[in-house]
Amino acid sequence: MGLMLVFIMTLLGVALFDIARLDARLKIDSQTGVQALEIAEAGLERGLHVFYLEFVCGGPDGNATGPINPANCAIPPKNTPNYIADNALARIALTTGCPAALLPDGATGFKVLKQDQAFAGGTYTVCVRQWPDPNTDPPNQPSTNQLKAQFRSRGVLTSVTGTAARIVQIDATAVVTANKTHSPFAIGGPTGGAIRGNALIAGSLQFLSCPGAGCVAVSFGGGGGMQNNYTGLHASLHDRIPWRFQDGTTVNTLGAVLKVKEGQVQINSGSACIGKQESGSGCSGGGTPFQDTMSGVYTSGTWGGSKGNCSGGLNGNTTTNSRCNVWTSAQGPYPTGEPTSIPLLTDSTIIDGKGYRCFFIPPGSTCPNDPQHTPPIPGGTNFDEYFYANAWRIDNTNDGRCDISVAGVAHDCTIVLTALQTGSVPDFGAGPVTTLPIKSGACVRQGAVDPNSCTLQIAAGQMVGIIDGSPIRPDLEPINVYVKRLASAGATTATVKTSPVDATTDNNMYYQGKIMILADNPAVTPGFEIDTGLLSATTINRSWCGLGPYLCGYAYPANHFVAMLTTGDILLGAGGSRHILGQFFAANPGLTARFYVNGGIGQTQVAGTVSAQQFDFTGAGSAPSLYQAPWNLGALPGAAGPAGGSFVSIVSSNWAQIQ
Repeated sequence: MGLMLVFIMTLLGVALFDIARLDARLKIDSQTGVQALEIAEAGLERGLHVFYLEFVCGGPDGNATGPINPANCAIPPKNTPNYIADNALARIALTTGCPAALLPDGATGFKVLKQDQAFAGGTYTVCVRQWPDPNTDPPNQPSTNQLKAQFRSRGVLTSVTGTAARIVQIDATAVVTANKTHSPFAIGGPTGGAIRGNALIAGSLQFLSCPGAGCVAVSFGGGGGMQNNYTGLHASLHDRIPWRFQDGTTVNTLGAVLKVKEGQVQINSGSACIGKQESGSGCSGGGTPFQDTMSGVYTSGTWGGSKGNCSGGLNGNTTTNSRCNVWTSAQGPYPTGEPTSIPLLTDSTIIDGKGYRCFFIPPGSTCPNDPQHTPPIPGGTNFDEYFYANAWRIDNTNDGRCDISVAGVAHDCTIVLTALQTGSVPDFGAGPVTTLPIKSGACVRQGAVDPNSCTLQIAAGQMVGIIDGSPIRPDLEPINVYVKRLASAGATTATVKTSPVDATTDNNMYYQGKIMILADNPAVTPGFEIDTGLLSATTINRSWCGLGPYLCGYAYPANHFVAMLTTGDILLGAGGSRHILGQFFAANPGLTARFYVNGGIGQTQVAGTVSAQQFDFTGAGSAPSLYQAPWNLGALPGAAGPAGGSFVSIVSSNWAQIQ
């Protein structure tokens, strides 16, 4: 009897062991399948990224003829690319049929983009075809719309239990927004000239308007002009921005292009250069490893000045004017299809796959119903307005429009607005308050989980908003702050004035996280006065940075970002040299908005992007230097306003698992 019990127990043990082994194998099989699905998803992401590159990489001449590299992707295509007619997507030939393993359903028309790409211990193969239009007769015939495509990816992973494969598919639509194609330095509007005074521009410059016969868009004087790299950029700015490409090599070009719709460009000094020679006398680059010549010069205006007429053939294979340096293949008239007017805050935009007919409309107004403000995503998700609807509001016109929560009434905002005019700390009667509490309703408006977690500081040398413990919105876009100018403010008084940490030891204001401040101003009044340096925090790889290890390894703009937007002017107050980093935008329908100085500003450098209807540096003393940052504007937040960020959004839909 005892032996029988031992035998039975042994059988039970073996059975339990086999069950345990089977359970372990099932778990491994399940994990392998999930990982194979993730690898297949990575293939789809690769396909969508290639589709994006199709619409942004137009270099070197705007005709999308060069290889996919940072320099060529800094130059937008002149015309909308057509991968169907070209039989190539982002320069990848679509000539190889998709492997049968990706086509268990018998799908046709797919071509290989990338085959057997190693990823996460497995491989993926991704294919693309023309979008099957469900509205054709018969249904699902290949669409001739080059803005649409369908991607399919197969992920494969081998484990101890065997090989798992998963196949996924997605549709993609490229939405090319005309309001995002402006250069990082876009100017134009008044008859008095686009740039008054002198300046050095490092990056692309676009003159959109200089009306009237003989209008001088710019007169470059000593030390002024344009350059195509970061030479001369101060370390306090240089070290905060992506100064290396993703492969670790130094950024050697900004893809600088000069585009002139109208107006005269003058060169009036022997040290004023539009691009530099790679070698030689005159405007020499000094033998640097950087690209010194311009990436393009396209003008429908005229040339003038005492130091040479660049229209006589810019510096091609032989030098005709050493102060004008660009190769003949990158010259011509103002490109067809380029913007013809300066961007406005009311322009339409696309943010995180959602369309907004107007980026900003002030309270009490509505977004116009006209052809310029149609839904940006036809048939997709669209809203009337973005900024004000998603902002904290500092507005003293009534209690409901004031989101400061001290007494919870409009007078709270009167105190804050009064302090902002002078760059001082607000005092509500019990002493200075640097960190302002935000009402719970306004907190939730920007996506907070904890309605009591929101605070704001724009004082004492610091600029930061907090939501749920982070200086950024939960959707990873910048925190929006709307500032309504005091009705009692004087004509020359700024709505928001920067303040230093210490005027003697640290004359800078620092921002943390991501924040955008919009000053709602009447025309010809300063929305912002920047009397200090304005710099990001230096910290990198912050928990809120979701742009990958390359961009998150630099402070600006992936970890920290500021935008100052206004319907009035932006003033660089008189004083000593300073370093300024951020995005600056001044525009109104009257075309009067200026980025200007009111006295000497020393050796001031501005890195970032600037769009205004006039740059007025008259009386600045030394020519201010403006450097494009980052080199790839696609790294700016998607919500960074009509003139910032990428001008292409890839909207995906109809995800399906095929196998």
